[in-house]
Amino acid sequence: MGESQSWVRSSVVGVVIGVLAGGLTVFLIEALGHTLLGTGDPTDLTAITTPMWASVLVAWILGSAVGGAVATYWGRNPTARAGGIVGVVLLAGAVANMFAFPHPVWMVVGAVVLMPLAALGAARGVASTEEA
Repeated sequence: MGESQSWVRSSVVGVVIGVLAGGLTVFLIEALGHTLLGTGDPTDLTAITTPMWASVLVAWILGSAVGGAVATYWGRNPTARAGGIVGVVLLAGAVANMFAFPHPVWMVVGAVVLMPLAALGAARGVASTEEA
């Protein structure tokens, strides 16, 4: 880390800020989905509709993308490493949620595949603008 870059703009702090930004994004999009579509009892899977599940998956994917982009931008990092780390951390949170109560298989597969890809894609997009 050079003189022109303080610890505040480091990759480590970027990851922390990225996780917070991604988590806030997930929270806001899930809240919007719950407002528009309602909520169901997680112990009764027939009470949760496919659009309800899909809105949560969309929140997770967009949260990963926002978190990955913020982490990379914050640390002014020319690589997507910080964004990838954020994607893994947010995926770990989603997996913990999946263990809390059953989720549809399509949602589990979608989260495991798309959350890291969204984080890395957004981080690479930001990293490529940092190089220029």
